[in-house]
Amino acid sequence: MKIYAPNTTERVKYAIDLVLKQVCLFDYEYVSKEEIKTGDIVVNYSGELIESSFQVHPHGLLFENDVKKFDVTFKYGGKEKIKLFTTEFDDLGFDIFSASFFLATRFEEYWEFESDYHDRYTSKSSLASKLGYLHLPLINIWGEVLKEKLKSHFEELKLSKHRFKVINTIDIDNAWAYLNKGALRASGAMAKAGAQLKLSEMGDRAKVLSSGKNDPFDTYAYLKKVQDDKGIESIYFFLLGDRGEFDKNVPHTSKDLQRMINQISRYAKIGIHPSYGSYLKPKQLDKEIERLNSITDNEVSLSRKHFLKLSIPETYRNLEKAGITNDYSMGYADNIGFRASICTPYTFFDVLQNKDLNIKVHPFAYMDGTLNEYLGLSIADAKEKVASLKQQVKEVGGVFIGIWHNETVNDKGIWKGWREVYEMGLDS
Repeated sequence: MKIYAPNTTERVKYAIDLVLKQVCLFDYEYVSKEEIKTGDIVVNYSGELIESSFQVHPHGLLFENDVKKFDVTFKYGGKEKIKLFTTEFDDLGFDIFSASFFLATRFEEYWEFESDYHDRYTSKSSLASKLGYLHLPLINIWGEVLKEKLKSHFEELKLSKHRFKVINTIDIDNAWAYLNKGALRASGAMAKAGAQLKLSEMGDRAKVLSSGKNDPFDTYAYLKKVQDDKGIESIYFFLLGDRGEFDKNVPHTSKDLQRMINQISRYAKIGIHPSYGSYLKPKQLDKEIERLNSITDNEVSLSRKHFLKLSIPETYRNLEKAGITNDYSMGYADNIGFRASICTPYTFFDVLQNKDLNIKVHPFAYMDGTLNEYLGLSIADAKEKVASLKQQVKEVGGVFIGIWHNETVNDKGIWKGWREVYEMGLDS
């Protein structure tokens, strides 16, 4: 495939690569107008008319260098579901490159917004929520439409498609409910439970600590069995931060925790779960990564932020500098769907620095706590939502990722029965 784009800014090059190579799986090369020959498969990203080419008329966003706020034009309908950055007098009806760039880079998160209690960008601020396409991996859907139109325009064009895949991801915020917390924490927790008259918790805690009853957060055998039964790739993210209000895992120095991490690493991938306290603190992030490196005697390259505290672009800059090459934080805590409107891994672009970062983003579609706690769904409704999201991903050959925690699959309390949702989400 030949690309005619007379103004190849860094934004243009990134957007074309994102859509044509990363999403549509095309190989391409840039050419001048003089190099175009009769019979060439040419995508023309300009306002010029070139005979027999497929034209996408530029909106202008990719030729700019700032992040100023603007109104995005849109139009509902067709296989595209909704078109952003609408155009006229071309072969697509919208600037797919500008639209995909805007969504994948999270351009709107560079604008001012109202954050939540945890200083997070929430779904309600997003254009996807306001226009009603949060549940759609739009960039992938657009990619399928583009391939169909290009094939109609160039019959000899060969098409490829991503293969649908499910990845099981588990966050270990708190490896055990009662075990390995140390005498001081254990006695303090027991006293607190007593003061609050939580007699059942006191009884369970005493049985776990004194008579060998299974710890309620020790669901690792169950998780491994599901993984083996489904034959599915799994990634475990471990919180190894210093103790704080929102960081309450077992100390990283715990020998039992270290043994468990190494045991899990034999049958699943391992990543760091950067702590709440490491947010925008590169030195703390480095410290936690080094802890996991030391425990596993391997270089950590995978991450997912605790509490999904993702700040664009600072988080990805810090992760890149710390040696992280793959991050799984792209999604919302307050809602399900596709924060970046894409369901395949993609390279992140820093709009302020105007360059690609050496980090691959792996978007997730939903989180356990979002279904149960934020949205208050019943088990039946949660299964329906997960099935719908998965179908959207399957139709475009994407990667379907959900977030679960070792404690949320314990089949107890507010999580009684939720293993059904977890397991059906892993079916291919």
